[in-house]
Amino acid sequence: MSQYHSFIRSPYLHAAAAIFFASCMNAMIKGLSIHESVIVVTAWRYSLGACLAILLWSLFRPKLPGWQAVPFHLLRGFFQIMSAGLFFWGVSVIPLATAAALGLTGTLMVGPLAWLLLKEPLKRDVIIGTLLGFSGALYIIHFEANLFSANLEGPLFGYLAPIFASLFHSVSVVLLRFRSQSEDPIVVAFFANTLPALYVLPIFFLMDIQPLEGLFTGYAIAALLGVSFWSLTTLAYSGAPAAKLAPFTYTQLIWSALIGLTLFGEWPGINTWIGASIIVAACLYVMRASSSNTSPLREKK
Repeated sequence: MSQYHSFIRSPYLHAAAAIFFASCMNAMIKGLSIHESVIVVTAWRYSLGACLAILLWSLFRPKLPGWQAVPFHLLRGFFQIMSAGLFFWGVSVIPLATAAALGLTGTLMVGPLAWLLLKEPLKRDVIIGTLLGFSGALYIIHFEANLFSANLEGPLFGYLAPIFASLFHSVSVVLLRFRSQSEDPIVVAFFANTLPALYVLPIFFLMDIQPLEGLFTGYAIAALLGVSFWSLTTLAYSGAPAAKLAPFTYTQLIWSALIGLTLFGEWPGINTWIGASIIVAACLYVMRASSSNTSPLREKK
């Protein structure tokens, strides 16, 4: 029984489950986008997610910070909702696995953004790995959309959306470092599922929304999956070093490919897998370089 409890409480299990739930949420968003605009789907996901987050908070009652923390989390919420909206739109027009592969570029942006915003040291190997990873993303976009040809094929902005979504997400992650030592991880997860909802509430008054018949269950499931992802991610990172949990992120490629094939008949071509392999290799290289003792490149005074 003790081994069972240890397994259930394992941060590695939490990390793996979080990525699975995120992949399922993206698939649910893709399915809902067939019947409703991505903007409205995103609004429902975060509005219902806020209700679930408030319910969880009422059960566990973690201590919330004072009002002085709200502007900071509102700023983070803006970048988070922009990231989610762009990524959700991306999965609505391109295969799930392709979006997941391009979304991995967010890992490569954290280092340069931390150098730019927080004046953290930036190592030469991190720069090399970042450039290598983006070459993999460019490889995917080129062969999927004929980027450098006279006749573009496919939704070019659909391929760019996950990359820009990753940029916004990385800014949110870097900003979190300002308060990562002063707030409980559960509080961070609470804000991540409530304050972004404030940005999408006007959508219900400004846009024509389809009747909820047959769609509300999907919205609720997407919200539940989203809150589960944030909650499990928070638990995972509070119980194990980030470097040991990072490889679980790459399992999203596998889940997205399998779910995409099962539900939507999608299977990424060989060029997507080649580009994804380059991106994953670059992420692993950057992760190793970030933890090594090589000399950093600091901002010039």
